[in-house]
Amino acid sequence: MRGLKVVFNKEMRRVFREPKMIFSLFILPVILMVGIYALIGYLGNSMTKDIEAHTSLVYMQNVPSELNDSLSAFTSKADVRGVESSEMLEELKTQVANGDVDLVVVFPQDFMSAVNDYEHGSGIPDVLVYYNPSEDYSSEAWNRFSDVLNNTVRPALLETRIGDLKLLDVFTVNAGTDNGGQLINEQKASGKMLSMMLPYLITMMLFAGTMSLGTDTITGEKERGTMASMLVTPVKRRDIVLGKLLALTCMSMLSAAVYIVAMVIAMPQALGAGDMAISFTAEQVVMVVFLMIFLAFFYVSLVALVGVLAKTVKEATTYVTPLYIIVIVAGLFTMLSTSGGHETYEYFIPVYSSALALGEIFTQELTLVHFLISAGSTLVLSVIISGIIVKAFDSERLMFNA
Repeated sequence: MRGLKVVFNKEMRRVFREPKMIFSLFILPVILMVGIYALIGYLGNSMTKDIEAHTSLVYMQNVPSELNDSLSAFTSKADVRGVESSEMLEELKTQVANGDVDLVVVFPQDFMSAVNDYEHGSGIPDVLVYYNPSEDYSSEAWNRFSDVLNNTVRPALLETRIGDLKLLDVFTVNAGTDNGGQLINEQKASGKMLSMMLPYLITMMLFAGTMSLGTDTITGEKERGTMASMLVTPVKRRDIVLGKLLALTCMSMLSAAVYIVAMVIAMPQALGAGDMAISFTAEQVVMVVFLMIFLAFFYVSLVALVGVLAKTVKEATTYVTPLYIIVIVAGLFTMLSTSGGHETYEYFIPVYSSALALGEIFTQELTLVHFLISAGSTLVLSVIISGIIVKAFDSERLMFNA
């Protein structure tokens, strides 16, 4: 155990005595996370304000004078112009498709007559509206105009025709409630938002931190020749392996923890949810910590195994990249899957099970059995891989790049 402690302390000092390593592992993540999410929030708010402040360019044809008052809520905030001919209408449609015009509205010439003289079986006047859903300004213009048509113009015309609009109401739904009958668990709703991104990012960040440290700690030392010096010391090779793995796990955990804290702080601002109800029980915190420890240990074991097999850092990086892709894909599956209702066998799948369990912790849906399966299977695989690495350290051919 003394040798293990010596190796562990050596690896930790190697990182904490190097300012560049401290900056890249603990300071840069905070700057990146807070900066990126603050920028996302700022750009999102700026885009929304820009769309809301934009004066829509709208062309209308055959607008009945009787509808001027009803349409005023829309036309007062738009630059409304007339359509003079069918040829102009065709040109305007092209301009809508190109994003030069926001909206084109064509009322039938006999619109009011058709509305007022309607009888059973007669034709219903059709208002043609042309807009471009791929253009933000055009989509916003359509949304505003559609809202006025459905909530102001249509009720006004119906009231003129039948007198009392209540004749059309057979029943109402949640008319006497302030929130429309919505019953929201704020904690679970906030957890659902976190569960969409955090598990995916946690799995990625743990592996990303392990990649750079792991390949240098083992393959780098082999390439520089310092590993050979260490192997001829009285320290047992098993202690060298465990010391390096534990140190790498701690560093990977610390780096990921910094990312997570920065992200939890910055994410609500980016999502426009500064008052998100984010709180964790002691049980949730314990589960997250254990899952992260076991997952970090699993990643470290994988990267260390690649480091043992590779002769150079470049070669190790090449071998590790496919593993990183697998981690990304596994995280995407959990990010884009529905919550709850997962089969028990899914919690045995490496990486995927950890991301799945982390997501269900945030939504308070993870059962103790599934937690134990996910954590236990990850730990068992890590121990098996660590045992393989210990055996590999006994190989002179592998360790001395013979």
